[in-house]
Formats: sequence, C-alpha cells, structure tokens
Amino acid sequence: MRKSGWVVGGIVGLLLIGFSVVGALSAAGQSTASTEGGLAHTISVSSFATISTTPDEAVITFGIHTDNPDGEAALNENSRTTNVVLAAMKALGITERDMETTDLRVAAQTINRGTSAETTIYNASTTLAVTIHDFDVIGRAIHDGVQAGATRVSGVRFQVGDPAGAKKRALQAAVQSARAKADALAEAAGTTVTGVVQIRERGSGGNPRPYFESARTLAYDHAAALPSVVPPHDIETQVAISVIWSIG
Repeated sequence: MRKSGWVVGGIVGLLLIGFSVVGALSAAGQSTASTEGGLAHTISVSSFATISTTPDEAVITFGIHTDNPDGEAALNENSRTTNVVLAAMKALGITERDMETTDLRVAAQTINRGTSAETTIYNASTTLAVTIHDFDVIGRAIHDGVQAGATRVSGVRFQVGDPAGAKKRALQAAVQSARAKADALAEAAGTTVTGVVQIRERGSGGNPRPYFESARTLAYDHAAALPSVVPPHDIETQVAISVIWSIG
C-alpha cells in the first residue's frame, strides 16, 4: 500500500509540473500578441496653407446674338458676326489658341402669340471666351469686340496660367507647417519625429480661385469709350492636409 501511494503522488506531481509549463507557455503567448498588436508611436496633425499668386491671364466672355425668321439665315448671320469679332481680337495680337467658342445655340421663339401677328423667329447665339496675357489690352479688346458686333460682355475673369504649379507650392507650404507642428509636439513630449506614416489631402479644392470682374463694373457705354478694368493684386490658393508622423 505504501508503494501504491508513492506512485499516485508521483503522478500528481508530474501533472502539476505539466500544468505549470502549459500555463507559462500560455502567458508567454499572450504577452507576445499584446506586443505585436500594440499601437505605433505616432503624432497626427492637420495643416492649412494659403499662398498668393499674381494673375497672369484675363478671360473676356463675349456673347453674339442674332435673330431672323429663317433659322439658317440667323445662324449664318451669327457666324459672320463672330468671325468679325475674332478678326478684331487677332488685330490686337491675340492668337487663335487663346480664343474658344464655349457655346453655340439656335432656338425658335414665338412672338405675338395668340394674335394675328403671331410669328416664329430663330435666335442664334455664340459665346466666345478670349484669353488675354497683356492686361493693357483688356479695355481695347472689350471696346473692339463690341464695335465688331458682340452684343454682350459677361465680364472679365482673372486667373493663374499654371494652377498646378500654384497648388504644388501651397501643398509644400502645408507640409512644412505640419512638420513644424509635429516637431513642437514631439519636443514637448520628450521625443523626436522620425518619419511620415501617411499624408492625406483634405477636401477637393486647392486650385487658385479666379477673380471675376462683373460686367456691371465695366465702364463703357455702347463701345464709345475704353472700359477701365483693374486686375486684382493676387489670387489665393488654399489647401488643407492631415499628416501622421512616426516618433521615437
């Protein structure tokens, strides 16, 4: 009986040792998983940047309107007048690549409806966008365009000829600002910035915002005098980004 008790005691001891080893291995596995699943040391910052760029292009929008009881005649007359306006622009040194037809329409219109004089006429209209690089020519271009037969001047839009370049400079400024913020935060926390984890542009803007000179502010009267158009000093480009920096 004493021998049997010794055997049972040995088996129990081995079982306890086995449970201890399993428990230790299990604890070691949980510690490794926690380390692997831990969050990286990062700093997240947002940054905005606004840069100013001097406009180097002005776009004048002309409208040419003609009407005639005959649709084909209305369109032909409109085409002739448009060609005269284009010729006036070329005489100012404006190239063909800087002139674009942005809209062309022909529509029937009933006048004196319900009366004995009711009739149908056809309205033809062309919208012409003219890009000017020499701002000293703007007033003369408006004057000569109206003299040539343009029936509407919608205004002048000042813009930047290289919007991609302006946006690039704004993004660079935003990243520099974000890095300065991250460095300040890291220094206050007693650490340093070691690299970039992620950069994301926020919003869908970022291109230079054109400046519009309303047609109501253009000082001309039936093409009798040169309009006075004053370009803006600069055009703003705004961007917003968010950056995640690694620290350590």
